[in-house]
Amino acid sequence: MSKKNKAIKNTRESKSLVILFTVMILILSVLLSVFAWWQIHNYELGVAELYAEEQDGYVELVARQIELYGDIAGDSFVEDTIDLLDSTSRRYWTLDNSEYFLFVKSISETNTYKSFSTDTFYNTTSAQDFLGMLVKGQAKHAIITIDEDKYVASGIIFTYDGTSYRMCLLTDYDVMLTNNEYLSSKLYLLIDFIFLIAVLIIAVILFVIKISQEKKNTTREKMVSVKLGKYVDYLDNVIMGRNSSLIVTGEGKINKLIHEVDARSIYPMAFVRLNVPQELMLECFDRLSGQIGKDVVWLRFRKDAYILLASGRTAETLAADIKSSGIDTGAEIKPIGTCEGRISAMELYNRAVKE
Repeated sequence: MSKKNKAIKNTRESKSLVILFTVMILILSVLLSVFAWWQIHNYELGVAELYAEEQDGYVELVARQIELYGDIAGDSFVEDTIDLLDSTSRRYWTLDNSEYFLFVKSISETNTYKSFSTDTFYNTTSAQDFLGMLVKGQAKHAIITIDEDKYVASGIIFTYDGTSYRMCLLTDYDVMLTNNEYLSSKLYLLIDFIFLIAVLIIAVILFVIKISQEKKNTTREKMVSVKLGKYVDYLDNVIMGRNSSLIVTGEGKINKLIHEVDARSIYPMAFVRLNVPQELMLECFDRLSGQIGKDVVWLRFRKDAYILLASGRTAETLAADIKSSGIDTGAEIKPIGTCEGRISAMELYNRAVKE
């Protein structure tokens, strides 16, 4: 697989990783949101239950007052008691004798109504079920729906003047939650939760992107390391003469090679310059490269000149080997010097270039 294809594959894998983690975090966020909603719902029900229990006590108190003092004080006491019942925007009272309402009072309806059927007002299944669960002498409560509005309802059956009555107190569910100081923190908790979820999503996405970028950088660094490793092997082959048919050209490559000679202390290293007519350059290389040894590196630094390097020899020995090959290449041979550590390879190279 080519480097380009590997890079494309790594990019696709990184994108897939980001998408996968993002989807996972979104799913987790949805699940956490559902869990939070469920917990908040249970929290509301718990508060409503506490409120309803207190409301039951209030309803029982009123019913007992009517039972205890109504027979003594007469109807006027019952009427005064009902008139004094607290009716606000949060709640209202109902009183009926199973078939007809004797009283309905709220903030929007302040008059006394008679001859209303129970089914007319409690016209939903939840409300009818609530009425059906009422017992004598003990308040019961439930959350009911009337005209698509929810109420916390408490009710009781009591007897007055030989007739059984059902008295109920209904409190608006939403208003109860809004006005309840205990629930004032609910909104803030919800906002905090949403904020934390958003921060979590952003943080994880950024973290995944960071990991993806680090993976790309690591892959890129590995590719560079492999490339550099191959280049070092390439220089080793050049320096150690393991490639007898190699001509090194280009100032950058030549400088790198000369620096490697000094960096690795490949001494002694012979430097010999060959001045060759341009039209005979390749012929000179072809005829001599196989005769003077595989450890010789040919540096073509100019159109009409080579610098030959050979490790383990002196410049004079290398020049003598070229002359003794018996091959006439038309080249002018100039021993430059031998690098043995006291003088660097770069200094000898610069000297060879100038001569």
